[in-house]
Amino acid sequence: MAEAGGGDGPGQDIARVGRILAQIVAPTTFIASVLMYIGTIRLNTMYSELGINSSMLSFPFQEYVMRSVKVADEPLAIVLLLLLMAPFVHGVLIRFTLWHRTALGWTILALSTLGAVSLAVAVAAMADWPRSWHQPLFVKPLFLSLGAILLVYSIYLYTTLHSGQVMSSTGQIVQRTALVALALLPMLWYMDDHAREMGKEDAKQIREHPEEILVAVVVYAPQQLNLEGPGIQKTPLTEPNAKFRYRYTGLRLLIESNQRYFVVPACWGTTPGARAIALPADGSIRLETLNVANKPSCS
Repeated sequence: MAEAGGGDGPGQDIARVGRILAQIVAPTTFIASVLMYIGTIRLNTMYSELGINSSMLSFPFQEYVMRSVKVADEPLAIVLLLLLMAPFVHGVLIRFTLWHRTALGWTILALSTLGAVSLAVAVAAMADWPRSWHQPLFVKPLFLSLGAILLVYSIYLYTTLHSGQVMSSTGQIVQRTALVALALLPMLWYMDDHAREMGKEDAKQIREHPEEILVAVVVYAPQQLNLEGPGIQKTPLTEPNAKFRYRYTGLRLLIESNQRYFVVPACWGTTPGARAIALPADGSIRLETLNVANKPSCS
């Protein structure tokens, strides 16, 4: 007995969908864009939590990608694995229901019921109900995607197998493209939320343990810089022919970006209202790094 739905098998349909999507956007371009986006979200969130506007910073592409790997590796691997398994599972299910027609109705009922329950869980999660439920980040995108996919797939089984309607080749491509989109969009939703959470956690770690993450620096300047902050110490230098007349200690380097050094006071993380300081990286000042791992005594 031929498979209902006419045309090619599920594996060929998925391959055709891949070819159509590849004509719109190359796979490598899509993955690079996702990694760039996720890395941007994580970095912008981290520096925003640290009080630095992201418009003042500039990062290379490699920095965004490196920041996105821990966020995107598992979701991308899971989605790609599901997409690889989908044609095989679909083929097995089709053959089973064709051989056991009585099981077809129960299969459609089970899939549609599970899909409806998944959508109900997603709606409840988006409405933040119940209030006492501390939901993981993956709950809303996972159950929304799972519910939509199961409902669409159960409708497909009913129309093509149960009622005997033959779907056109174009209709099959549209349907499978929608299923791929339903798998990818919630993944992007989850990675966006996860990147923001990781950015906040990165900022928290820097504030609580700057001595473990940020390198200590000494700043030399030809004139007073009026640097203020907990732990900063200014020392006038008395050498008459010295280019730099003032030394500032008690600072840690947050980042060098966009022709600027962003430094923070050593006791910055434990002092409310302490500020990050931007200094020019144009040779007008000298910055030296120190290997100081001891936590400063901040009163």
